Amino acid sequence: MSPEQTEGEGPLEELRTALRHVLPPGVSASIRLSSGRTVYVTARDISRTGACVIRRGSLEVVAQEEVLLDVSDYERNQSISLPARVQWVKTKSYNTLVGLVFSDGPLLPGTMLDQYLDQTLKARGSVAE
Repeated sequence: MSPEQTEGEGPLEELRTALRHVLPPGVSASIRLSSGRTVYVTARDISRTGACVIRRGSLEVVAQEEVLLDVSDYERNQSISLPARVQWVKTKSYNTLVGLVFSDGPLLPGTMLDQYLDQTLKARGSVAE
């Protein structure tokens, strides 16, 4: 396990109710703040109900702030914008970790994120083939 993965673990992450998935390195993410400013982040993990993102350095967001999470996969020429609310903010070393919950509720099947969220199902199904 990498240091980034162990840094964020604790009481806040124990409250998660949905299985989280790591996005591949080619997938980029940014957050549009309520001020209109866009900040590039790394998507640490994502689920159908929310995401955890990391920003190197500081990020001026507060709990309950409404933001827009933009996720893009340039290799597949796909992107999605998800309204989200900041659930928690944690500063660790030179990183700011931000927990997001999707404002419109859980992601239903039919988005570009299905290919990442359903990987565990595909892995189980491929064993039987």
